[in-house]
Amino acid sequence: MASTAQEIALMKQRMDSVEGKLDALDDKIDNLTKQLLNPDDGFVVRVNKNTHARLQKEKMMPVYNQIIQDFKGIQSWKTGVNRALWILFTTIISGVIAFIFS
Repeated sequence: MASTAQEIALMKQRMDSVEGKLDALDDKIDNLTKQLLNPDDGFVVRVNKNTHARLQKEKMMPVYNQIIQDFKGIQSWKTGVNRALWILFTTIISGVIAFIFS
């Protein structure tokens, strides 16, 4: 059976071990808190920036949609103009060829 002095020494050793583990845990919690709440690039700041960017994008969506519709309209107009120009060029070339061979 262990003597009282040995038991006290064992308890002191265990308390020191627990104290060291608590200090390490405290350091980890401090680092985590710094990473989360850092005013320059912490998690909270990044979430707020992301939310702000998303809200700005949602606010600008009608403008973006209008730009896309305008672009599609211009593409459609361009296709029509290209067709008309091909018809015009074909007609002019046919007329020139008919004039040359007549």
